[in-house]
Amino acid sequence: MEDKQILLDNISKVHTTEMGMDRIKKNLKLKY
Repeated sequence: MEDKQILLDNISKVHTTEMGMDRIKKNLKLKY
């Protein structure tokens, strides 16, 4: 769960499209 929080904290630093953000969030929901 720590890794997920770290990713969420840094997600704003990653330059992704809106669709990319949705995909990342969906992947997190599937994995955790």
